Amino acid sequence: FTFIELPKFTPHSIADKRMMVLWLRFLTEINSNTKDIPADLLNDPEIGKAVEDLEVSGFTDAELRAYDKFWDSVSVERPLLDDRYQKGMEEGMEKGMEKGMEKGMEKGMEKGRAEGKHEANTETAQRLLAMGLSAEQVAKATQLPLDIIKNLNNT
Repeated sequence: FTFIELPKFTPHSIADKRMMVLWLRFLTEINSNTKDIPADLLNDPEIGKAVEDLEVSGFTDAELRAYDKFWDSVSVERPLLDDRYQKGMEEGMEKGMEKGMEKGMEKGMEKGRAEGKHEANTETAQRLLAMGLSAEQVAKATQLPLDIIKNLNNT
């Protein structure tokens, strides 16, 4: 049971006054003959819970057993659904990590090959310059830009 002593309840804010008005409406408008409950009452979580408690208290024994059975099945299913959701998330993360690693490895290998090729061309260019070839000839042979060849020639 929930007891509300309105004389002891003094609202201190607009929200408190609104709550008091909603509770007064609930107490005066809702009874055993009420079929449709105003939406503004149901929008408030506490009053919505009170409406649900009121509906449950009016159940017959058979309805109450069915209601309890429903919530028992929900309480059994929820952890199973949560576990399935968690497993799905973990599998998704694992697959995403694998794909990300594959892409990262692929890009890293590509970059490594490009750097290796550049380094090999640079070494070849240094040897060709040491053999006395002109910077233009070395640039043509190694396909390195002429300014890089000239920088190698200066070092």
